[in-house]
Amino acid sequence: MKRMFLPAALALAVAGSWAFYPKAPADSAGYMMVIGTGRTSGLASYTAAVTVVQSDGEQQTQEVDTKLLNRKNAVAGFVDLHRAELAKINQLTAQGWRVISVTQGNSFQGVINETTYLLEKR
Repeated sequence: MKRMFLPAALALAVAGSWAFYPKAPADSAGYMMVIGTGRTSGLASYTAAVTVVQSDGEQQTQEVDTKLLNRKNAVAGFVDLHRAELAKINQLTAQGWRVISVTQGNSFQGVINETTYLLEKR
């Protein structure tokens, strides 16, 4: 009886510890990027778009409706772009994604503003 106790105790300990061994996530979708791009061309023209790049390389671009009417409210186009970016980020966060990095770039030749969000699946 004593000879059976030690192997049975060891087998039980191994089976119990295996249950707590870290496992790979079943739904590992990798990384995703959300890129918000805004450009002015002329005094009263502003175009903006939010592009989502999936982990498999598929891209979806959504044009942003901006309310840039004149040079006085030139900031309004950038605000509309950032609102659209925030809406997309909030939508993806609700689906289990989280932002791990944000970079922003500006170019003053034609005034281009680009913000890139890197997301990963929780």
